[in-house]
Amino acid sequence: MNSIVLNNWNTIRRRLILALGIMVAIGTTVFANDIDEAKLTKEEAHELVGLIKEELSVEAYCPELVFNEEGLMEEVEPLSIIKIYDANDVLLLEAPITKLRQYKNKHLRKLLNASDYLTEYGNTKYYRLDI
Repeated sequence: MNSIVLNNWNTIRRRLILALGIMVAIGTTVFANDIDEAKLTKEEAHELVGLIKEELSVEAYCPELVFNEEGLMEEVEPLSIIKIYDANDVLLLEAPITKLRQYKNKHLRKLLNASDYLTEYGNTKYYRLDI
C-alpha cells in the first residue's frame, strides 16, 4: 500500500517538474523577441547623446576646485565619469556625473541599457554601443 502512494507521489513530482520546465521554455521564447527592441539605430543613438549633453550640461561642466588642509588647491572629482564608445572606438559621450539624480536621467538610462558594459577604472565607467 505504501509503495503505491510513493509511486504516485514520484509520478506527480516528475510531471510537475516537466510542466515547470515547459513553462520556462515558453516564457524564454516569448521574451527573447524583446532583446532586439533594446538596440538603437545610429540616428537614435546620436539623438540620445545630444539630449544627454543638453540635459546634463556636459559641455558646461567645469571642475570644482577647493583648498585642502595644507592650503593647496585640488580638484573635486565627480561621482563617476561615463564614457561610451561606438563599435569603431570613437568616443560618443563623456559625461561626468556630479549628482546622484543625474544617474536617473531617462535618456542616459536608455543609452546605458543599449550599451555593453566594458570595465571600470577608478571612477570612470566604459561602455560600448554597437551601432
